[in-house]
Amino acid sequence: MTAFISNAPTLSRLLLVRHAHTSMAGKFCGHSDPPLSVQGRAELVELNRRLSEESFEFVFCSDLLRARETSESIAAARSLIVRQRRDLRELAFGEWEGLDWGEIETRDPAYAKRWLETYPCLAAPGGEVFATFQRRIEHAMNAIADDSLNGSAVVVTHAGVIRTFLQNIAPSQCGSLNRQVLTYGSCWEIWRQGGDWTFASANRLGVSPHQASRQLATASGRES
Repeated sequence: MTAFISNAPTLSRLLLVRHAHTSMAGKFCGHSDPPLSVQGRAELVELNRRLSEESFEFVFCSDLLRARETSESIAAARSLIVRQRRDLRELAFGEWEGLDWGEIETRDPAYAKRWLETYPCLAAPGGEVFATFQRRIEHAMNAIADDSLNGSAVVVTHAGVIRTFLQNIAPSQCGSLNRQVLTYGSCWEIWRQGGDWTFASANRLGVSPHQASRQLATASGRES
């Protein structure tokens, strides 16, 4: 008997969206759980306008409140269900959660200097090891691609998650993503076909709704 060979496509399309603004902007937020700010809630109007032209059937998000509130606004416009995933959380910053860089340098200038010099090899005190963070992001994105096979999904998560994953799948294209490009509400379109991920360097969704240019920046940056 001849074995059946499927010729069905295996393409998954993901729209990675950074959550809207929170009152902890400028601080190491990580696993802290602030809601969206007044500014963030206002940003949802423009984010939904931009996404209204996109086709997607699924909405996934980090289980942290800022991502949930952003994703619920997106899903409500299309009567979709939001699927929460803990493994889409930002890198955990341990004892640095809720602090800005000036406060961190004041607390322990020697450790802060070492962290800057060896980033991302040295974790924040009590924080998550970067290699562990990379593995959980990769697992999350592949699981979402499996769940949305032959379809499209919006994935609402955090700047560190988006930056790290894009740099992992397309290091020669991305360089180091500029923090001004990964602003609140910015969107990035990626695809997985078979087991291979693709990211376009001239990504048409790769800017925040507040920027006129849609070009990918390649200057170095760090999420705080």
